Amino acid sequence: MISGIECVTLGVADLDGALNLYRDVCGFRVESDTRAPVSLLSVWGLAPYANVRLVELSCDGYAFGRLRLAGFSGGQAPITRRDYGPDATDRTTDVGPKALDLYVAPPLERTIEILAAAGCPLRAGPIRFIVRDADSEEAMLTGPGSVPLLLMVGHRHPIRAQRAVPAAGRTSEIATVSVIVADLAATRRFYVDGLGLRGVDIDDELQGAERQRVCHLFGVAEDTRVSLVLFRDPAQPSGKVLGVHFHDRTTAALANAMRPGNIGINLFSTRCAHLEALRDRLQGNGIEEHLPIAHVALGDGMPARVMLARGPNGELFEFVER
Repeated sequence: MISGIECVTLGVADLDGALNLYRDVCGFRVESDTRAPVSLLSVWGLAPYANVRLVELSCDGYAFGRLRLAGFSGGQAPITRRDYGPDATDRTTDVGPKALDLYVAPPLERTIEILAAAGCPLRAGPIRFIVRDADSEEAMLTGPGSVPLLLMVGHRHPIRAQRAVPAAGRTSEIATVSVIVADLAATRRFYVDGLGLRGVDIDDELQGAERQRVCHLFGVAEDTRVSLVLFRDPAQPSGKVLGVHFHDRTTAALANAMRPGNIGINLFSTRCAHLEALRDRLQGNGIEEHLPIAHVALGDGMPARVMLARGPNGELFEFVER
């Protein structure tokens, strides 16, 4: 029914600072730099006079896994996820969007050093672990707006999961977004039965040393049960969703759910050819929140229709019909 995630919108208080990181350090390319039109602000539930600058960035023009930085000025906007450090308002096990997962070239320590110098402190890792046919080395950092950034070296990753190895010291597009899930069955129904994504590449409960390493990466007790399930567009290696479930250690929803106007992760945007068919399919699977379809002008000035829908873990999707 939909494509992989084409774009993740991040709300930032300091847009120029975020550009310095994602464009100048990570190597993303600016594709557009506009002001949000009134029609889009209306769909997002923001005031028609709001001054929101939107900067969309890609990795070498690639259409998936893009970033859309939304600059919000004035006032103290809520933060979607703040689960690390002395000012944390959420727990690492709280349900909702978790991290942006980016591939980097080995050695991982070199990119950690570069990003730390750019203001992204290391939270956990590096660790190395194996899930099915994937051999990963990963580390968790904190990016602008308290967004966790998960850096990955794919020592052995299938081509369906990794598009290309970035240049040394740079990052890939957003290969995956991680989401802490409350209910695995409800999450599978939403992504597979509702959205039509594939969910068979990874669907495992981790055991032994691999579980302990992943617990360390996510900042939970080493005896915590952890299950991973990956949802993706079979045609694309990027723009995937990784559900992370902590079983009985899973806690409540984030203090501030995803929404435009927040600092941090706002929206997951995907393409859809038939919004009415998607709406009917979602409603048939019990998803009824935020389903009106609206006509908008997007950042490139082209007309489109947009529908927002919220998933079972607070995920807010923006489905775009060109």
